[in-house]
Amino acid sequence: MAFVLSAPLAAQGKGYTLDDILGLLRRHVASARVLSLAKSSCVTFVVTDDVDTRIKRAGGTQSLVDGLKSVCNPNGPGGDSATKVSSGAVPIPKPADPPPPVDTAITVRLRAAVVGSDLTVRALPQLDLWIISPRGDTTRVSTDLEGRVERSFKPGVYRIESTQVYEMNGSKYKWGLYATFQKDAGTIELTQKNATVETVTVTSTGPNQAQKDSIAKDSTTKALAAAKKSRTEKELFDDYRSGLFTVYGSQRGTGFLADSSGLVLTNAHLLDGADEVRVMLDSSTKVYARRLVVDNAHDLAVLAIPMRRCAKCTPLPMFDSTKSAMPTAGDRVLALGSPLNKAGVLSTGIVSNADAQSITSEVSLGFLNTGGPLLNTDGYVIGLNAYRPPVTQGAGRISSSVAAPVLASALQRAKDSVTSARFKVVTDSLLPVVPRDPFPSEPIAAVSGLGATLDLHNYRMESGPFKVFMMTPQVMAWREVQAGKALADRKRNDPKKAGSWTSVDPIQGWRDWSDYLGERRAVVVFNVTSDKTAFPFYEPDKIQGIDEGNFKDMKIYRDGVEIVPVEKIRIPAMLNADQTKAAGKNVAMQGIYVYRVEDFAPRAVGTTAAYTISIYDAAKPAAPFKVMVLGSSVEQMWKDFTAYRFGGRR
Repeated sequence: MAFVLSAPLAAQGKGYTLDDILGLLRRHVASARVLSLAKSSCVTFVVTDDVDTRIKRAGGTQSLVDGLKSVCNPNGPGGDSATKVSSGAVPIPKPADPPPPVDTAITVRLRAAVVGSDLTVRALPQLDLWIISPRGDTTRVSTDLEGRVERSFKPGVYRIESTQVYEMNGSKYKWGLYATFQKDAGTIELTQKNATVETVTVTSTGPNQAQKDSIAKDSTTKALAAAKKSRTEKELFDDYRSGLFTVYGSQRGTGFLADSSGLVLTNAHLLDGADEVRVMLDSSTKVYARRLVVDNAHDLAVLAIPMRRCAKCTPLPMFDSTKSAMPTAGDRVLALGSPLNKAGVLSTGIVSNADAQSITSEVSLGFLNTGGPLLNTDGYVIGLNAYRPPVTQGAGRISSSVAAPVLASALQRAKDSVTSARFKVVTDSLLPVVPRDPFPSEPIAAVSGLGATLDLHNYRMESGPFKVFMMTPQVMAWREVQAGKALADRKRNDPKKAGSWTSVDPIQGWRDWSDYLGERRAVVVFNVTSDKTAFPFYEPDKIQGIDEGNFKDMKIYRDGVEIVPVEKIRIPAMLNADQTKAAGKNVAMQGIYVYRVEDFAPRAVGTTAAYTISIYDAAKPAAPFKVMVLGSSVEQMWKDFTAYRFGGRR
C-alpha cells in the first residue's frame, strides 16, 4: 500500500522550492505528481547540473528535470508565472502525525546475496552501495566477503542504490530501493527480489583465421602455466589473507608478505615523513617494521618485520616465468587489500596495458588498498598496486601497478641488505591496538546532542603556540555534530560558496576519522594544532599564514614513562593546504595521536597518575613545549568510559 506524504506547509502557502521538491521525491511521491504541483505553485530556481544530479539522486526522472527547467527556471518560458502561487493549488493530503525525530544513531545491517537455481545462496562481496539519507546526505559503503555491511545511521527512511551493475552467473543486478532504518529492525536483505535483473545472452560463433592465429599464440605463451585447479576470487583471498597487512607510516595502506624471511612489499609514499613504520599483522598483533629499500621513482618500498610474530603468515607467491605468464591487454586481474582495512579488500578488472615496468588496469584502487598485490588468474603476484587520485573530478578509473620485474629487483636488494653485517635485527616488541569492543551508543548520543552547553574545560589544554584537545568517543561525536551544524550555517550564509564546501573541521582531513566515529572505537584521541587556528573549525577557503605551532611530534608520559600510542597521524592543520602552499604560505601540520583508555587508569593504590605531554615544533624540535595534564582532566576521561568499562557494548 502506498502513502502520499503531505508537502511542507510553507510550500502550500508560498510555492514549492527546490528543497520542497526534493523532500517530496524522497517521500516516494511520483515525478509526474511533483511536476504537476510545481506547475501550480513553484518558486523560481535555476536548474543547474548540480540541481539535476540532486533531483535524480532523490528519485526524480529526466522528464521531471526537463519539466522543472521549463516551469521553475526564471530563464525559461514559464519563468514569469512560476513565481506566483496559484490560488487553486490543491495541497497534498496530510497524513497522520509523524513520530518525533530521533537523533540517536543506530546500527544498520545489510546483506547482499542471490539465490541460484540450485537454491544455493551466493553472497555478493565488494558490492558498493550509496546510502542516501532523508536530507540527501550520501554515504558510500561496501559489503565484505560475506556480502555484509554494518554502519551507524540515524533512524529514518533511506534510499539504497548500488553504484554500478553487479554481474554474476550470466545475470546483471542493480538495486534502487527505500528502506526504513530503525532500532532492532533486523538485517536488510538485498536479493534478486528487490533488484533489477537483466539476463546476459552470449552468442558464440566460430573463430576466423585471425582469431585462430591469436588463440594459438596465446596458448603458446601460457602453456608454461602449471596445470592447477582454478580458484575463485574469494578462495584466493582466503588463501592469502594471512599474508596481507595494514601498514602505518605517515599514512595508512596495505602491504603483503613477499618472502618467508619477513620481507613486506608496500608503497613508498605511505612512509613519507614517518619517523617510524608499524605493521598490523592481524586484529590483535601490531609490530615495528624496518625500511630496507625505498624506491620513490616506482612508489615501492620493502620492509622487514619480525617473523616470530607472524609464524602463521603465508607469503604470497611472487611471479615465476616458469609457472605463469605476465598479463597482456584484455587479461583479467585481481587486486587485494588488507582485510583489516574493511574497504577495497578485493576488486577485479581488465588490463589495458602492460610492460616490464608497470601494469595499467581498471581494478578499483583507493587510499586503503594501495600497496597491496595485483594477482593474475593463476594466483601469482604480478604487480604492486599504487593509488593515484584522479587529476580532474569525474576522470575515469585507471589504476597503475608496479610490474613484477621491478619488484623482483627490489626484493633482491632487500635480501642482500638482510644478509649484510650492518643489518639491525627488527625488534619483536608488540604494539598496542584498537580495542575490539565498540563503545556503547547511549553515552555518545547523550553528549553529541548537547551543542554549545558541553563543558570542554577538562578536555582542552594549551602550551606555547599549541592547543591540545583530548577527545573521548562522546566528545568526538559531539565535535562531528558541531562541524555538521557549522557547515550548514556556512552554506546558508553564503550560498555562492555552498557548492564548494564539503567540510569545515580540519580533523576531517584524517581519512580514518569517519571509521573511528562510525565504529565507535573505544579510544582516547589527542588532537594538537596551532593556536592560530580558530577552534575547532574556520572558513574552509581562508588562506592562513601560520609561522608558529607547526606540529612535528608528541609524547605523553605517565609517571615519567612514555606511553606508546595506538596510532600516530600528522596531517595539514587546514583543509586548503594546496591553496595555502600556492599562496606562498607555510602549511602547518596538526597531530592526531590515539591511545587506549587503560593507559590512563588509576594507579594500583587508586590514585590518579601524573601525566606530562611534550609537544615538538618542526621549527624548534630540540626544545619541546611541555604541558601538565590536570588530574581533573584524567578523571573526566576515566569517567567518560564508565559504561564501557562495566560491560556496556551496545
